[in-house]
Amino acid sequence: MLVATLAAVASCHGRPALVALEAGPPLRLVAAPGVRINARLKPALELEGGTVLRFDSPYLTPDSAYFAAAPTAAPPGGARRGTLRVSICPSREDICRSVQMAVAW
Repeated sequence: MLVATLAAVASCHGRPALVALEAGPPLRLVAAPGVRINARLKPALELEGGTVLRFDSPYLTPDSAYFAAAPTAAPPGGARRGTLRVSICPSREDICRSVQMAVAW
């Protein structure tokens, strides 16, 4: 089940969604085609109350810079909303950008 995407933000700017959070278990971050998720700055989900969940995957690109498989995190007990922070790297750009979005599932 798809939980949250950047669609709302993207639609305001006329761009397609770059990353999506899928409910699990486990929670999973899925990048749009041509977009890589930065593995050197692990994605984080900050829950209400201050708990921070980090997304990770054992599968990285040879240079360890990007996830080669969707990073995951164990779903929290109780809290079902928070702020997702992720560094994404569109293939057509030379730099990664930080994305922050409110999510609920």
